[in-house]
Amino acid sequence: MLPVGFTAKCSSGIIVFVFGKPGIVDVVCKSNLIFKTGNMNKISALFLITLFLGLSGFQPSDKKEKRARTRLEMAQLIQSGHFRFVARSAHSNIGNFNNLTSDYDMVFDSLQVKAYLPYFGRAYSVPYNSGSGGVKFDLTAERIEKDWNDRKKLFTISTKLENQDDSYSIVLTAGLDGFADLRIDFRNKQWINYYGTIEKIKELKKLKK
Repeated sequence: MLPVGFTAKCSSGIIVFVFGKPGIVDVVCKSNLIFKTGNMNKISALFLITLFLGLSGFQPSDKKEKRARTRLEMAQLIQSGHFRFVARSAHSNIGNFNNLTSDYDMVFDSLQVKAYLPYFGRAYSVPYNSGSGGVKFDLTAERIEKDWNDRKKLFTISTKLENQDDSYSIVLTAGLDGFADLRIDFRNKQWINYYGTIEKIKELKKLKK
């Protein structure tokens, strides 16, 4: 079942998006059924909702509608596979580490995964000639799994990566409110958890000549 459902005002009344059986979306305006789709996938349904919001001139009139739109945008961002996890704090076997700077992140760009994160924990072995510290890599995944838990309203994104320094088993759990938990298990050091937020990928500004 698609992880969104809300009401919004349209020019002729109220549009209600009703999510029944998995993949079924009913769009209702003024209590009259004006559109019904069957066997839609999540991305198609999200596109349909976005289209209706654009055509109806959607204007959030209260906190509920504004929150629903924010959650829809977050679902679209995560579904796209192009986003960044920004670490705000960390936890490992040696303790808690709060108030990390916003420079620490992990970027998911299709199958490309780029990490720039601090590491707090114990290493079993240190790669030769590796003085960079932290969790830093820019690798391409063979596959990234993405699952939706309808009961908990959570996305789970997981993948496994490897380079000459270490192996990385990554599990990212994210809610529609934008808060997320990132766990990394390594071959050469102890696990670590990061807590933070899901955000859009920053666009690099072109240097002025």
